[in-house]
Amino acid sequence: MFRQLFNSIWIVALAVDLGLGAGAAPAAEPGTGFRLGNGMRITSVTPSAPASRPVPGLRIAADTPSMPQPPVAGFSPLVAITTSDRRSSDDFNWEHTLVSSYVGRPLNPPAEQNFVVGVLDTGSTVDLAAGASAGILGLQGRYLTPSVTPIGGIAGTMDAMVTMPIGVFAAGLEAVTPEGRLDLSKVIGHTNVSALAAPPIECADGTGVSAVVGTPLLAFYTTIIHVDRPRKAIVRDKTFISPDVQITTSYDPSPAEYRRRIPMELGGLSPVTTANYFAFPDFEDILGEWLPLTPTLLSMSAMSLPTGGAFFAEVGVLQGPPGPLNALQTTRMLVDTGAQSSVISSNIAAKLNLPLEPDFTAEVCGVGGSTVVPGYYVDYVRINAMGGALEFARVPFVVIDMESPEGGSLDGILGMNFFWNRNLVLEPTTSGTGFLHLSEPVPFAYIDLNRDDVVDLLDYAVFAAAWRTTPADPAWNPRCDLFMDEVIDTRDLEAFMDSWLHMVGNAPIDAKL
Repeated sequence: MFRQLFNSIWIVALAVDLGLGAGAAPAAEPGTGFRLGNGMRITSVTPSAPASRPVPGLRIAADTPSMPQPPVAGFSPLVAITTSDRRSSDDFNWEHTLVSSYVGRPLNPPAEQNFVVGVLDTGSTVDLAAGASAGILGLQGRYLTPSVTPIGGIAGTMDAMVTMPIGVFAAGLEAVTPEGRLDLSKVIGHTNVSALAAPPIECADGTGVSAVVGTPLLAFYTTIIHVDRPRKAIVRDKTFISPDVQITTSYDPSPAEYRRRIPMELGGLSPVTTANYFAFPDFEDILGEWLPLTPTLLSMSAMSLPTGGAFFAEVGVLQGPPGPLNALQTTRMLVDTGAQSSVISSNIAAKLNLPLEPDFTAEVCGVGGSTVVPGYYVDYVRINAMGGALEFARVPFVVIDMESPEGGSLDGILGMNFFWNRNLVLEPTTSGTGFLHLSEPVPFAYIDLNRDDVVDLLDYAVFAAAWRTTPADPAWNPRCDLFMDEVIDTRDLEAFMDSWLHMVGNAPIDAKL
């Protein structure tokens, strides 16, 4: 019974260390991967042949050239993650405890050195580490239980080990010192948490899952993400660049700075008040301690069977000219900070009357392998918000069917490509309505094409050498294809110039911090 129940645990947008997407410099080792939900990532995008299908009448995108057109992939908020042995001394206390500082003893000392860089992920219902990262965090040996939870991907599932109760802590990359050590005075987290330790999850290009901090922590904090304030950290000879991330207990966004508020609703299988794991006695030692059967998930009460949850927003989508027979379709999409790109289901694609021939195809890698899925540019997307609706034209979506944490199928995922040029404040709540606060457009994230820590004429020379090229040209440089549409054109130039002109004094990124 329990295995059947936890087969439905929905774990999305698992972390990948490399490749930060459009408008941001990738990690030191080049990668083209963009994160999606359900542990998947896009590894390549191929446009379909031009004029593959007739389009009757005028499309919304053609009528509204002033609307922003999101890139295929947006930013990825990275955080430093570490662990401790802090847990409750009561075997019958399964509830997590929120803490504002590092407490307990490191599972793999020293914690200042043995931490990993992972993703701040509202699409993940658990905290998780995979492969080598699980070992670095000390999630091995006596800190593992016999319990397993299947995690699913595009082409299969694998079993992840449920850990003993531990402490999980996170901080933005600003907490990583120039020497590559973690300043423990800057982390926050929760203790008495049962996380997941997964086997290595890697794609053919060598990139793989690292670690994620999910909704069991993020649902109880406010997160501030500054896209225009990039941070850089070098950890174990790998370079990571991310928007500045701050996790705080309270924050009141200024209406003058954050002029839009998108309502978010917590969805799940039951009302949520806390997060906890569920335990059973060790049948080999009936008088011994009770072992976690499940990871810590959002739950109704401290002793209830946890069911998880995620945050949703209503998103209107339309293909073709509006009319009595072609109305705006309202979808319920998961708000996923861990997904760089956005997704719709085949059901929504059908309701939009999308053709069988896609605008592009995407190779998607996940647990169990990889597959090719269709992608479309949807003419018009509207997200209602206090302060005025956000409207977009020609929005890229890939089509993948996923299970929803609310049960049934998921309409789609609202990825960070919608907010590639805005600062945001994630203000969730476990009761009532939470909000995603958005600033007005800000300069593009850091674009350092030759990776010398400064945006200057040398980067412009790199871009100019690739101007107007496609993958078929000898001068093609995928780093300059900021929108990943396999042509380097005026959209890429505008993005690059925005980054160049708005760098503070064209100084190295460390000088801005």
